[in-house]
Amino acid sequence: MKAMILSAGFGTRLVPYTDSLPKALICHKNLPMINYQIEMLKKYGVREIIVNAHHHYQKIVDYFAKNNFGIDVNVIVENEILGTGGGILNASNYLENEKFFISVNVDIETNMNLPAMIQYHKLFQPLATLAVQKRPTKRYLEFDGEMNLVGRETDKSDKKNLYAFNGIHIISNEIFKKDLKVKYEDILNIYFDLIRNGNSFLRGFDARDSSFKDLGKLENLII
Repeated sequence: MKAMILSAGFGTRLVPYTDSLPKALICHKNLPMINYQIEMLKKYGVREIIVNAHHHYQKIVDYFAKNNFGIDVNVIVENEILGTGGGILNASNYLENEKFFISVNVDIETNMNLPAMIQYHKLFQPLATLAVQKRPTKRYLEFDGEMNLVGRETDKSDKKNLYAFNGIHIISNEIFKKDLKVKYEDILNIYFDLIRNGNSFLRGFDARDSSFKDLGKLENLII
């Protein structure tokens, strides 16, 4: 099983730390935050990780050249930042032969049951499964009664069908067969376009009472 850690962002919410470091290497509880994602993924059987890099990319390249995590870690440097969607599509050479792969935002801390999410994805076999949760957020995702993704919250949304996204997806390699261009784009916008075109369905996996912390916020870091 392979995974991708999305690490190319500028980390603007973490200034001044990101003035000199990529967000992935900012410490949380005395370790670079990317270490937590790597150890979580290793724990659940991931054997190869792809990391994308743009902001202060050379520091990420150097970090993995000097540190061995016991599994293959491949760094993809984005000369022009591609966003979460373009970044995933740009990693097709590493991921297209996997039936599905895990994508994790670098700036999250959670104790979510990832094996249960993997089994859920295998059961329903959507284009992608998104980890979601009933918690406050400024940008809710809307699902139908079967937990199929509908889109973002609108004025007409039923509150019981609104969830916050927890930054973890399990994505089928079918996404690389959709003739999508590698360009700057949010992965959620790619999902919404595919839904509107009617040729894909995506599911939400309710993480329920799992802990979740957005490490992209200064107040959540323990430095």
